Amino acid sequence: MSDDSVDSARATAAASAGPLAGLRVLDVGTRISAPFCAGLLGEMGADVIKVELPGSGDFMRTIGPFVDTEEDPYSLFWSVEGRGRRGATCDLRTPEGQALFRRLSATADVLCENFRPGTMEKWHLGPDDLDQRLVYVRISVFGQDGPYSRRPGLDRLGIAYGGLLHLTGEPDRPPVRPGVTISDYLTGVFAAMAAVAGLYRRDLQAPEAGGGTGAVIDAPLYGAVLRVLEWTLAGYDQLGTVRSREGNRLRNSAPLDNYPTADGAYICIVGGSDANFARLCRAMGRDDLLADPRYATLARRSEHADEINGIVAAWTSTRGAAEIEAV
Repeated sequence: MSDDSVDSARATAAASAGPLAGLRVLDVGTRISAPFCAGLLGEMGADVIKVELPGSGDFMRTIGPFVDTEEDPYSLFWSVEGRGRRGATCDLRTPEGQALFRRLSATADVLCENFRPGTMEKWHLGPDDLDQRLVYVRISVFGQDGPYSRRPGLDRLGIAYGGLLHLTGEPDRPPVRPGVTISDYLTGVFAAMAAVAGLYRRDLQAPEAGGGTGAVIDAPLYGAVLRVLEWTLAGYDQLGTVRSREGNRLRNSAPLDNYPTADGAYICIVGGSDANFARLCRAMGRDDLLADPRYATLARRSEHADEINGIVAAWTSTRGAAEIEAV
């Protein structure tokens, strides 16, 4: 094989390994947010090592649903969130375990944890205790400082304090939890992006000396939720508008809903823009709606949302879902 072929093979292998190949990530978290952050980095090629408490292991192993195996029931939740990493046990509560972990962390580039703030410092494993080249990702409900920082909590608190719980559900019903643990996952995504940025900055600094210092990333669950609230904060600040639950509709767009079909299903139609509304009218055989001044613009349709959504619902209710989709 020629030198060019060898170089090409190495380049192909490096590309298939992912852009973060050669980096090591320590997953010291539990449940979802920190392990998910580490897992995302692993999916981009990093070598992820999961550190668990001897004996009991990660709490995620105990969450159902389970598949029965010849040995023990196996958590499907763990099969998703515990995949793609190597495992190690280490009791961080003991001096021996702490010393062992410091040795391991000296070989790593990123550390992901989501203990209650102050816990890693209590174990002498905080950012100041470890290698300063480490990008140290810290996920908690309320952040590492501030009046609520020492409060424990999980995904539901992030959703609630971030404001998403208030917006989820039907207008005349109590708030509803979104279908998945969204603040854990969102925070994991944002934290992974911040970790990559921290690595980029570190490795741009003094490259001749092996890079610069790492970073400490403070990622609160409520902060990730705040970031995805669309115009909510700006609307309150500038207009005094307090958003509330709207179900499957939006007050500033119509027609838009999950409409019932004749065969007991639902079909989602978003016809808010003028162009899409015109296409929808033609599909329904209702070109007359285009000449109705009540529906001439998005703003006017929003003012008459109940009427136009009712017209669309009446049309979908007489047809099967497949027929509507085909039209």
